[in-house]
Amino acid sequence: MARSVHDNFIVSYEVHCERREIRLHTEYRDRGEPFERTVVVFTGVEAYSFQHDCLGNIIFDIEEVPAESILTQHRAQFEEGCRVAGWPRFWQKSLDPARRYLHEQATRGFELSSSYGMSGWILARDMQMFDGDGHVVNKPVEPTAPPRS
Repeated sequence: MARSVHDNFIVSYEVHCERREIRLHTEYRDRGEPFERTVVVFTGVEAYSFQHDCLGNIIFDIEEVPAESILTQHRAQFEEGCRVAGWPRFWQKSLDPARRYLHEQATRGFELSSSYGMSGWILARDMQMFDGDGHVVNKPVEPTAPPRS
């Protein structure tokens, strides 16, 4: 059974641009004391968006979703980001080339939902969880098969 990060506090997070990696350092706390530490690592990051960081965030869930659902749900955000900042790099002013690119890169979608505070999404190739000693606590999840047309 994979480790859950439900009700974990986000202690810190880091974005390593050159490695295209995001790390969420989390703790499950019992009576205010750290009980279990988990580091969630996203690799092969293509884009992400976090909002409502209240510097005391509690995770509800991190769920894999089809990358295409993130593309369609946040299309206006991608269009505006491309227009003003060239973000994300894979967006070429329309949905179809972005969809093809993410499929070619085996990019998956992940949604971060919160019980309190920060939520968002990540487009990345993989997500793994590690315990406080650096041991893998979940096996890499195989990418979700694309829906048949």
